[in-house]
Amino acid sequence: MMPPAACKILADVLQATPGSQGLAVAQQTLSLPDTLTWQQLDFVQMRERPWQQRHDLAVAWVDAGQPVAGVRHALSALRDLHARRLIAFIPRRLTGWQDADALALGLQKLASFEHEGDTMDAWSYDILTYKQVPDWLNPRFWANPENWGKYRW
Repeated sequence: MMPPAACKILADVLQATPGSQGLAVAQQTLSLPDTLTWQQLDFVQMRERPWQQRHDLAVAWVDAGQPVAGVRHALSALRDLHARRLIAFIPRRLTGWQDADALALGLQKLASFEHEGDTMDAWSYDILTYKQVPDWLNPRFWANPENWGKYRW
């Protein structure tokens, strides 16, 4: 069962998520909104199954007893293969996990909330907003900008 704070975060993300396919990865079955068609797996099933499709949103609920290396592997696989957007709920008491681990995966912190005596952090990844286009990446800074788009080089 997801706590109300996690449900609110997920509802906000779902409003901005186009599409119809969702993937939930957790050790227990999550109660998720029916705005998407959800496929639910645990972390072992996700690692052992061959990749089949890319979902519109993946939700990962990490338990404190999971090994950090497995969490890193699962989150990177969800980010790279399984979903366009990722929401990960990670407990702070996960042994060996630091915010730098999430930042290294390109995740952005959405919120923190209390759940069963622990603080949970909600992290997100969206391929469309992962990196802002730098200002220099435009024809103004290239050689012969007046020919930009006119000729094939």
